[in-house]
Amino acid sequence: MKKLMLSLALSGLMLAGFAQEKKDVKPEMKEVQASMHKHKTGRMHDSFKNKTPEEVAKMKTDRMDQKLKFTDKQRKDIYAFNLKQAKDHQKLAAERKEYRAKVKKQRVAEHEKMMGMLTPEQQKTLKDSYAENRKMHKEHWKRDRQLKRKDFRKGEVNKTNDAEVKAS
Repeated sequence: MKKLMLSLALSGLMLAGFAQEKKDVKPEMKEVQASMHKHKTGRMHDSFKNKTPEEVAKMKTDRMDQKLKFTDKQRKDIYAFNLKQAKDHQKLAAERKEYRAKVKKQRVAEHEKMMGMLTPEQQKTLKDSYAENRKMHKEHWKRDRQLKRKDFRKGEVNKTNDAEVKAS
């Protein structure tokens, strides 16, 4: 009986030791993982931030070339395609930034105009209402975020539990 218990204990320790073992990560993947952990969403766009379209196109082409082993002609064509895509993206990003600034300025002007029409008591009531809405929105966001994390841990990404939706 003692031998059986001893062998079970040793096998348990061996299993626990193997369970803690971590796989080696390839050196090139360590950099990618590190950059993904910096950003909340796991997106890798930080590596393209503040880069010229030419630099972005070169980076994309180099990354693709490592995996796909382009010919010289393919590399040239892919670089041209990536360059055009990067320039278009940069142009759209600038337009979005300009549009957001315009809308924000308009929203502030409209808010100030509306507040000018209200009495001080009404302004206070409206500000309190805004604060309450922000608080409720923040609580709702936190609850949704926790549910998504819980579902992710279970391996149920993007699945919605009908009972939780009806309860909200």
